[in-house]
Amino acid sequence: MTLPNYFLADLPAEAALTATLIAEACQTLRRNRQRYLANRSTESLVNTLSNLANDWLEPDYPFRQLALEQGPGAIGFSRATMSSGLDLFFKQFTQHNLQALLEQDLGHCQRLDQMCCAEPEKKSNRAAIATAPELLVHVTAGNLPNPALFNIALGLLARAAQFVKCATGASLLPRLFAHSLYQAEPKLGACLEIAEWRGGNAGLEKELFEQADCITATGSDETLASIRQRVPARTRFLGYGYRVSSPTLPAGFCPT
Repeated sequence: MTLPNYFLADLPAEAALTATLIAEACQTLRRNRQRYLANRSTESLVNTLSNLANDWLEPDYPFRQLALEQGPGAIGFSRATMSSGLDLFFKQFTQHNLQALLEQDLGHCQRLDQMCCAEPEKKSNRAAIATAPELLVHVTAGNLPNPALFNIALGLLARAAQFVKCATGASLLPRLFAHSLYQAEPKLGACLEIAEWRGGNAGLEKELFEQADCITATGSDETLASIRQRVPARTRFLGYGYRVSSPTLPAGFCPT
């Protein structure tokens, strides 16, 4: 199976990323979000994710097979560990679990769709709607593939366009997941970008951070401190160290 060049991470190694390419990709993500994602219902997105997870659980699913073939060399886990990890991860993405997560974090599973009130809010005659950043940037850790996949899925539920910056050699699973989404629903896949470069590239990261509305990052204390110093004051930044769990929902929700 050969992956088409849908994402920056699909480009050949000799292709040079530039700040201009990053800026153009971010602008395209914003346009695609407005066209294809901003007005999608939570129910339809939950269905898409749960159906996609079911596909990943099938032994003959091409993207799963590719992950098991290339994962041991790219990530360092054995094929058996990769298979077990994929099963444990995607079995969580049921309609019930996703709806329960939204209700747990936002108080109501439809709070991203419309003004609504949970039971405690009814007593004080209050209602609220939650909105997410238009462009959400994830800076992922090289040794932790699952948080990146969680962030992609939950950012999709939040209706945020997403740019996922992977560490060198760590883009395989995010790429495969992004391609599987693109195959299932090309318009949703077009609201996602995956790129890979060595951290600390000032030119690329300056442009990416300037474009972002919210940035999440996972890494060492030193890595997080370095990123935080370069994030514009207007941009929300949330860092998650190795000893801290990743956020359940992409941060940046603003109840109104």
